[in-house]
Amino acid sequence: MAEIIFQRRIATAIPTDPLIILLLMGLLQQCGGQFINRAPHFVPQTGDMSQFVLPEDTKVGTPVYQLKGIDPENGQLTYSISGQYFTVDSLTGVVTLAKALDREEQATLEVIISLTDEPTEDTEPNTISLRRVIPVRDVNDNAPIFHNRPYIVNISEATPVGSEIEVNPNIVVTDRDEGVNAKVEVVCSNRERGGDAEACATFRLVTEQVTPNEYRVRIFLSKPLDYESRTAFVISIEAVDGGTPPLRASASVAVAVRDEQDQPPVFLTAPYSAAVVENTPPNTSIMEISAVDGDTENPRSVLLTLEGDSAKYFRLAPDRPLGSATLLTTDVPIDRESDIVVQNGGVYSFYVKATELINNELPSDFTVMPVTIIVTDDNDHIPEFNKKDFDISIPENIENGSPIPGLSVYVDDNDIGQNSRYNLSLRDVHNSEGVFYISTDHGEGRTPINIKVKDTTKLDYDVDDEDKRHFSFDMIASVNGEELSSARVNIKLLDVNDNAPVFEQPNYKFYVLESEPVGFKIADVSATDKDYGIYGDIEYTLMGFGSNLFKVDRNKGGLYVGRTLDYESQTSYSLTLIAKDGGGKSATTSIFIDVLDANDNAPVFDSPEYTRTIRDGATSFEPQLVVRATDIDGPAQGGGRIRYTLQSDNSIAHPGQVFAVHPEQGEITVLRPAQSMDTPRGLYELVIRATDFGNPPLFNETRVLVRVGVPGNQRPTFKGNYHHLTYTLAPRGPATTNSDYALELGPVNYKASVREDAQPGQHVQTVQATDPDGLDNLLRYHIVNGAKDNFVIDEVTGEITVSNDAHLDRDNNPDRYEITVSAVDSGTPIPETATTTVFVNVLDVNDKPPKFNITDTTTYISEKTKIDSVVTKMTAEDTDLNAQLKFSIIEPIKAFSKAGVLLKPSSPFDYRNMFKINEDSGEIIVNGSLDYSQMSSIILTIKVTDINAETNKEQQFDTKEYTIYIQPYADKNPQFTNPGWTTLHPVIYHQINEEQPIGSTVLVLMAEDPVSGHVVTNFKVINSETGLLQVDPLSGQVVLTKHLDYEELTSPNLTMTVHATSNDGTKHSTAKVVIEVLNINDHAPIFENELFKVSVLESIQYPERILTVQAKDADAVLSDLDKKIGYADVRYALRGDNAELFVIDNVTGVIQVAPNKTLDRERQSVLRLEVEAYDTPNGGADRLKATTTVLVDVLDVNDNDPKFDKDLYIAVVPENAQIGMSILKMTAMDPDEGLGGEIKYELVDEGDANGLFTLDATTGEVRVRSLLTGRGRTGAYRLLGAAADGGGRTAHAQLALYIGDLSANDGVPRVLRPEMKEILSVPENATLGSMVYQVVASDPDDPATPAGQLTYSIQRTNADADVFDIDSQTGVLTLRRPLDRETRATYTVVLVVEDRGSPPQRTARVLTVSVADVDDHAPHFARSLDDPPILIATKEEVPVGTIIGELQAVDEDIDENAAIDYMITAGNNFGLLKLERTNASKALIIAAARLDREEVSKLVITVKCFKLGTTPRYSKSYNRLDLTEIQVVIKVLDIDDHLPEFESANMTVGVRLNVPVDSIIARVKAVDRDADAKPIRYEIVNISFESPIKSRSVENVTDVIGVNNVTGDLKIMKNLIHYADGLFRLTVRANNSNETDRFSDIRVEVVVVRERDLLRLVGVGGRALAGLRERVAAALRPMQLRLQLHDTAHASGPCFQIRKDSGEALSPSAARAALRTATGASAALGAAGAHVAACSTPRGAHSVAARALLALAGVLPLAALIAALALCCMHSAAKRRMRAALVPRETPRLYAEPLYST
Repeated sequence: MAEIIFQRRIATAIPTDPLIILLLMGLLQQCGGQFINRAPHFVPQTGDMSQFVLPEDTKVGTPVYQLKGIDPENGQLTYSISGQYFTVDSLTGVVTLAKALDREEQATLEVIISLTDEPTEDTEPNTISLRRVIPVRDVNDNAPIFHNRPYIVNISEATPVGSEIEVNPNIVVTDRDEGVNAKVEVVCSNRERGGDAEACATFRLVTEQVTPNEYRVRIFLSKPLDYESRTAFVISIEAVDGGTPPLRASASVAVAVRDEQDQPPVFLTAPYSAAVVENTPPNTSIMEISAVDGDTENPRSVLLTLEGDSAKYFRLAPDRPLGSATLLTTDVPIDRESDIVVQNGGVYSFYVKATELINNELPSDFTVMPVTIIVTDDNDHIPEFNKKDFDISIPENIENGSPIPGLSVYVDDNDIGQNSRYNLSLRDVHNSEGVFYISTDHGEGRTPINIKVKDTTKLDYDVDDEDKRHFSFDMIASVNGEELSSARVNIKLLDVNDNAPVFEQPNYKFYVLESEPVGFKIADVSATDKDYGIYGDIEYTLMGFGSNLFKVDRNKGGLYVGRTLDYESQTSYSLTLIAKDGGGKSATTSIFIDVLDANDNAPVFDSPEYTRTIRDGATSFEPQLVVRATDIDGPAQGGGRIRYTLQSDNSIAHPGQVFAVHPEQGEITVLRPAQSMDTPRGLYELVIRATDFGNPPLFNETRVLVRVGVPGNQRPTFKGNYHHLTYTLAPRGPATTNSDYALELGPVNYKASVREDAQPGQHVQTVQATDPDGLDNLLRYHIVNGAKDNFVIDEVTGEITVSNDAHLDRDNNPDRYEITVSAVDSGTPIPETATTTVFVNVLDVNDKPPKFNITDTTTYISEKTKIDSVVTKMTAEDTDLNAQLKFSIIEPIKAFSKAGVLLKPSSPFDYRNMFKINEDSGEIIVNGSLDYSQMSSIILTIKVTDINAETNKEQQFDTKEYTIYIQPYADKNPQFTNPGWTTLHPVIYHQINEEQPIGSTVLVLMAEDPVSGHVVTNFKVINSETGLLQVDPLSGQVVLTKHLDYEELTSPNLTMTVHATSNDGTKHSTAKVVIEVLNINDHAPIFENELFKVSVLESIQYPERILTVQAKDADAVLSDLDKKIGYADVRYALRGDNAELFVIDNVTGVIQVAPNKTLDRERQSVLRLEVEAYDTPNGGADRLKATTTVLVDVLDVNDNDPKFDKDLYIAVVPENAQIGMSILKMTAMDPDEGLGGEIKYELVDEGDANGLFTLDATTGEVRVRSLLTGRGRTGAYRLLGAAADGGGRTAHAQLALYIGDLSANDGVPRVLRPEMKEILSVPENATLGSMVYQVVASDPDDPATPAGQLTYSIQRTNADADVFDIDSQTGVLTLRRPLDRETRATYTVVLVVEDRGSPPQRTARVLTVSVADVDDHAPHFARSLDDPPILIATKEEVPVGTIIGELQAVDEDIDENAAIDYMITAGNNFGLLKLERTNASKALIIAAARLDREEVSKLVITVKCFKLGTTPRYSKSYNRLDLTEIQVVIKVLDIDDHLPEFESANMTVGVRLNVPVDSIIARVKAVDRDADAKPIRYEIVNISFESPIKSRSVENVTDVIGVNNVTGDLKIMKNLIHYADGLFRLTVRANNSNETDRFSDIRVEVVVVRERDLLRLVGVGGRALAGLRERVAAALRPMQLRLQLHDTAHASGPCFQIRKDSGEALSPSAARAALRTATGASAALGAAGAHVAACSTPRGAHSVAARALLALAGVLPLAALIAALALCCMHSAAKRRMRAALVPRETPRLYAEPLYST
């Protein structure tokens, strides 16, 4: 901020003239206001750098600020800034960083910023200067630094946990950054490859802040130290600051552990293990034992003793050994089979104790070392069976492959290895050859044996020879063919019900005469069962429809006639004979019984008598005369064939010669002319006999009467349309019934129908006859009979019509008329007559009202009758066929008290609602509580209505009064004496079983008259709901009339209502008889299959489903009792030896493995189950059962793990053992089959013995894999062996292998770290001398000897070796030269580890050092400063999300340090684009919004790249000097996506009537917003003319108005004189596309007006006209008027016209009136200063005043010019005088002192 002080000296020569002074003062005042140059100033805060802070990582060339100033005169300002760090654009004030910043070198920048305006005329420019101190903001650009390195510590192994480890000098870490960037945390790190995790767990680091930039690291002990476990540590420490991203620094602390006297003795050659053969001689040397003090600096003497040698097998020599001793055997022989050795797997273990002696006397610390003696076997035992004899019983139905149940056998050989191996076999003793087999043919040690069934066909209990039910064989154990031991197995077969009864044939067919008596034996049918005892006893049952007519012997099975048979009722029977054995197995056979016919039925004629009339002398019957008889006997008795014979006739002259009958067809023919004189009365009487062909033959006879007429004239013949009779005659010969002939032999008749309401004269039918010997029109027709005056016939035409007296009512007359019509000819000597029958059916019309058909209109009920009890049932009938009756109770309803007094409607007793009626059934039902004391009787009016009435619907009803007498409780009506019947509950309930014989009495109804005491003998069924029962009216016996089968009923109750009437007929009682038919269990369950088979895995578990068995029971379920008893309810149960392994859902039949049960294929591979299905779940003697067999094939799964014979295998091997030498054998067993039982061995963890041993995958033998020289040590090598079967199941066993040490320096050093091909990662910014790794190696030799002490070195074979150093003692690898990953990314170093033995052993290891990248490069675009922007083109309207282009920056770093992100910093103001980073650090430019070429044709965006995860600083302007920015030009390519658009959708144009032809009256203008749009072409697509005179309107006036197809000008093409006051409507279309559907239309109205019809708006124009137009139009709109302007550019104002919405124009006077009345119109005109005048007002001559005014207007511009020149001259002179007066004598001083603010 600055303050500027101006000082000016006042002139000494001061005028004294007051007038001059006043003039000068005025001029000074004016000039001072115009010419003083005021000082500019900076814009506070936003333009003066007062709050400006700059981060130190800002790139050089980055615009960082913009200075902003204000000049009071708005002149050009220039900016400047001092110092070397910034440059400023003098005109824009943009400040750019010119020199790199480093806050740690300079925390603030002091600059002077200046602002200078430009001089004005004679004034000097003003300059304002400000001093600014700019803070440099810290960024995290300095990593922490460790000081005082290297760090080396030496501590005692006895240092207590928690103690601080003194590091001298202290570990100091500094960070030059500030704030959070300088906050440092030091941690122990093992994240670098090769890091020491154990060191981090042993030591704890604490970081303490000393100053804001300095930290001290303290180390504390977290875990106890042990010199003998580890002598040194290298702690990798890492300092991490708090910046984002954090920077790191690494260092290492070398910790050496100092030994203390704290270790017990150490055995040198341990572990101690040896293999000793049992029975080794005494004093045999086994091994040497040596021990020394564990503290190597001051060792003590060590005494050796044995402990735990309980069997006294060994001793030490000498007797008191110090330091070393020899282990010898004693006199006690070693026994491999002793309990102590066997229990430990053939290993005898004891301990050797090494005790430190203080001064060679006092015992001190001691160490106990186990000694393992592997006792090798001597073959001194033979294999032995666990028993010598086995007696086993097995069921005969055992399956092939099943182990013999109950046989538990194993062979045991106490030897081991090869000595315990033997072969197994079977030897037949009795009947067992090929029947059984042994599961394995060899064994080792203890081997369980499975004997399985091989051939079940020989296991059959059901044989005659009992000896074949016993089997014996020996199990043999042998070695090399020599039998060593055996055991005998004796097997006895057990009978099971494995055989069902078997019939000889699957079906039988028998024949029996229907005449055979009851008890006649039809045939012997029986079944056999191979089982014995109760399983072989068979019981027979006969089932099937009609089985009640036959019977069977329950035990023997014979088939007998049970009831009388009738061939004509049923000719054959299909029955099922069931044979069930004592075990529940059953078999069925089908029995077909054909009933043979006996000739027990004589033929029956169709008619007992036949009549026919023929004329005298006739020789034939016209039509034919046929007699017919039928015989219902079967084919065996003639098959219905009948022979007809003429038995006699009454011919006088020619008996037996006039007529004959066809013996088969029954046709009667005339043999001789019939003569009326040949008969006593002109009537022949013939006797025809029909005889069947049965044995013996039966016959029947009929009479045929033939009347003889007069000869001469032939009779007429009717044509007819209906044949009343049809005969079917069987042809002769062997033809079947399918070839019968149907002959219509009846007379030719007629059939017609007529409605019963037919009117007189209605046509019924027309009959026609022909006269064979005369004219048909001479025939005369007459009704002979049958018309009953209801029909008449026209005697000429034969038309039958309804007569005038017709009464065709079906209720009173027949519904069918057989009218006999005769046709009489005119022949001679006498007319002949022919007759025909017209069958007329009278069609019913629902025209009759219903009628009650009850005679008894009273009833008596007890006052105790319950509500809803049925009192009686009203019945009515309606003769109409389609009648539907509805019953109701209507008024009047009368009720009387017990005194006979009529109850009033207002009576408190609601008698009106005491009863109700069922509208459909007519049952009157009690609806309230009856009380005799309130009402003794009631008269109900019952109405019945036919709701289907067709005529007289209102009259089709009937009413009936019904009286109900309420009796007091002491009822005197007849009383039923059957149990359960009472007057309050008049129901008789009785139960009978189904299958009762027809005609049996199921119940006897009994009743007595309570007055007379007589038994009632008058019973009547008034309602029956079944057709199975009848009631004897006298005895009351209820008799069964049909076969009673429960399964054929729909309800178990047979119900009927019976009246018992007193003997005098005056009283009666009602009983509802309910006969409940009881179901009997006559159907056993039947399984879907006789045998079920299923295969399951042995791994199946509950509740997995195995299978579902289903059985059906045909017993019916009609009642709750049926459901409760459950004759049809099937339940399931399991039976058999294996039933405990399974469970079955007793309802669904689902079989599952039982809970907590498993299937074991190894025990039994096939399981047999018996499933029993039984009904009647609650039990009882009626229960019926059925059984089926389920075979479960158990499939093997790999469910057994291999099992080693021991958990730990111990062996001792010398270090000079040859490769391939067998050390020991691991043995595992797996009882599974297939792949699941194949075992493969492998070593899964070799530990320190990696590569030393190998395990044979097949045999399990452990062999030496590589030379063991130098591998000897005291401790055992621990290995883990695994046995895996083919299914992936494994078992593990431990191996402890001891390698004996035979040489002083045979151990080769082994490099533990780095591992083979390990790659060490070192950051490229690692400091020189810092620790980068620690090499760790081991030597199997004793570390207390030179052979076990190691040195480290680097092999100097290449230049890479000069980059690193290694400490020869600790193996710590340090850095000698700086690293740069971008120059060299990897180094290869050969590390050498060598012991100090003689000769020395060495090992080399190649270490690859990878230089880890440090983020020391910034991302940037690969461009030069002058490269143009990247150009990318894309089409407009691409979908949002479309990838438009791709950018990629570069970063010399790698991996996550090279991850680049991008952002748009400028040019994306509308958010049309977005960037999306890919995993490859590319930037995809994506359309984020709609791109419209017409809105944006080009986008210039600036894209900035930066480190992923950081927030960059950026400005909104592109800086070409900044390579992290790049400009991208997105050019949006146009597509044709816009239609031409008119300025408005409608246009109205007014044109005067006298407009010249070819005048342009308007221009239509359309614009296409597409940049590359084609020129628009215009055309008129529709034009019409509407005249005020409707008749002059023209649709097509295309030649009147035209359009310029390029400019859109509308022209008048024709004189408009004929279109006055009319309106042209035209549609102009604009199109610039080849596609015909891409266009826009505008509707143009051209109004042709006369000038006299127009008004003018005077005094308004330009912009005011548009506003006035809108206000006036708005005022006219409510009046449905619109304003139409013409020639708006006219100087006097536009002419206009007012039109209605319909298009009709108002006259000028009407228009003026409308403007006056329109609300707001006059006000709008007044406000605009306009008025309305005629458009055609004539122009007059100018007045004198007007001419003078025009002259004055012409002079005024010249006068103004002269005045301006004069004033300019005066102004210049005044200015010169004023300037001379103000010039001072001394030069003025300018003071610009900056004001500093704190």
